[in-house]
Order: sequence, then structure tokens, then C-alpha cells
Amino acid sequence: MSKLIIAVCDMDGVYAERLGEWISLENKGELQGISFSSPECFLEYFSIQKPDIILLSKEFLEHQQIRKLLQQHRESEESRKESRKESAMWLYLHGEEEKTTTLMEIQGLLSVEKYQSAAQILREVFFNYQNWGGRVHMETAVNKEMIGIYSPGHSIWQTPFALTFAHALALKEKVLYVNFKECAGFSVWFQEEYERDLLDVMYLCLNNEVNITDCINSALYTLEGIDYIPPAGDGGCLGEVSAEDYVKFVQLLERNSGYDVILFDFGMMIPGFYQLLDLCSQVYITTEHNELYEAPLHQFQQMTERQTEVKLKQKFIYLTLPTVNLEISAAADRLQQWMWSSLGDFSREMAGVQVGTN
Repeated sequence: MSKLIIAVCDMDGVYAERLGEWISLENKGELQGISFSSPECFLEYFSIQKPDIILLSKEFLEHQQIRKLLQQHRESEESRKESRKESAMWLYLHGEEEKTTTLMEIQGLLSVEKYQSAAQILREVFFNYQNWGGRVHMETAVNKEMIGIYSPGHSIWQTPFALTFAHALALKEKVLYVNFKECAGFSVWFQEEYERDLLDVMYLCLNNEVNITDCINSALYTLEGIDYIPPAGDGGCLGEVSAEDYVKFVQLLERNSGYDVILFDFGMMIPGFYQLLDLCSQVYITTEHNELYEAPLHQFQQMTERQTEVKLKQKFIYLTLPTVNLEISAAADRLQQWMWSSLGDFSREMAGVQVGTN
């Protein structure tokens, strides 16, 4: 089957480009995302090749020639009886305040809210596409969004960032946090005694593929809206699990966990480390404002360059974490303190969510 082409048309060139790239990277061999930040460029492309799905922002819809094309498209669809497999689906990519007024002018045009995660946008696109009569099934083209976080210099703020980022994402989607660090510190940080941990869940999942949700729920905890599997109590055992088992476990979570987003917080380079990074749609590489982090980061980049079986460069997002000056707080308040510090602000900005103030 040929690739399904999705055109992202938005005057915000950075937004259009990132969404188009994510579509192509997340769905290797299935989808091709292309981006346009000017109506003229889109029209020139459209005159040569027709995308299968077209996402249009308000500014594009206000362009006279595009509106004329859209009107001709609707009239053509109404008049012909053949399958929509040979046609394109047009979708309005709207902001929070734009939907009602614009859709009143463009009756019958399906819509998708633009300020949400790329994974959720794609799910809504394919829900509409299936109902419209498109030529692919949503489940064959849409994967869970898996995000990796790793610090070459082993920043102590990596996990607080990962948790605050998971919390921000959980405001919009169902998120599972998984910590692969050998000394995560959760028991002391959050004053919890865990009967089961990550190693137990991995064992159960790898030996009982049919009921992955029950395997996860057997050890699942929730903290400030974040669902998480307790990190390994015996970190040394993490190095004894095979690369094949790690990859299989992550793939099982992706297919059967029921979560929209799975966030992996990496510590040491466990077996299959680069393969696991390659399974992620995005990987955040974190450092701090300290020149000592430059050398580990450089060495990590050199190691990555030598990886021939994975393509990671386009997935990496390099972040310098903000400086956080916090007093020691009670265990019950620790995550709250991180969430409402500069680290929390940074994480919410990364996740694209806003929290109102009273």
C-alpha cells in the first residue's frame, strides 16, 4: 500500500513543520507528513499532487483561491457516486477560539483542535477519515505516543522534570510513567513501601501477554494524577534483563497498556538502550546550566553517531533544564513543590498546557 499523504497547512511554520515531521517519523512506511506555511506554496503543490488528507488553519481557509478549491471539491463530491478512495479529505485545524465562527462560514467541514498533542491530533484525524470513507484503518496507522527522557550527565533534576512533564501531559491525556533508573529514590522521596515494582511487572507481562492491563494494575500507583509503575527496588537486576525482553516489554506496553502516552525515564544504558530510544517518537536529552555537563553530552553524541541500526537524530530534543533552588520539603509535598517551581513552568510549557490562576 502506498503512503498516505497528510498536508499540514498553518501560517505558523514551526508548528506545521513539527507536526508534519512527527507524522512521518511516528508512522514509518505508513504516512508521509508534509508542511506548508504559505497558501501559495500549498496551491503550487496541490496543482501537481493531491494529498489524501489536508489540515487547514484559519488563515489558509480565508485565502480566496483555497476557498474556491474547497467549494469545487464539495460540489464534485456531491455530484459523483464513486468511492472517496480517489478523493481528499479536508479538515479545519482550528484554535480554541476559532471553531464556531469559521465553521459557520464553511458548513460541513470536519475539524480538529490544533493545540493538543500530535498523537491526539492524529487519532482524531483518522477517526474522521474512517467515518468519511478513507482507505486505511486508524489502528494500522496510529501508535501510542512514547517519549524517552535521558541525561548523559545523570542530572539529579532529570526525574523531577520527567515527573512534572508527565503531570502536565496527564492534564490532557492518559499517561503512564515508567522509570528505568537503577536508583530512582521513590521510596524515600514519596514515603511509599512498594510490594511490587518494575521488575515484577516485566516478568508478569513477558510471561502473560494476554492480560497486560492486569499485569500493570498489579503494581500501579497514582501520584498527582500520574499513573506510574514503581522503579526497580534492586537496580542491579536491570542490567541482567536481555535487550530482547526490554524491547518486547516496551512493545507490549505500546500495544496493550491502554494509555495515550507512555513516558520512559532512563538511567543507565540498559540492554537494548538505543533500540528503546528508537521506539520512542521523541527523546528529550537533558542537561543543566553547568559546563561539566558538556563532556558527557559530547561523548553521548559520539556514541550515538556510531549506531548504524537506528535513526535517532530527528527524534532528539536537547533541553537545558532551568535552575531550581528549593528548600528540603516534606515527602508528601515534594512533587507539589516541583510542579509549582520553575521546573513545573518549564514542563507545562514543553507540554503545551496552561494552568489558570485564581
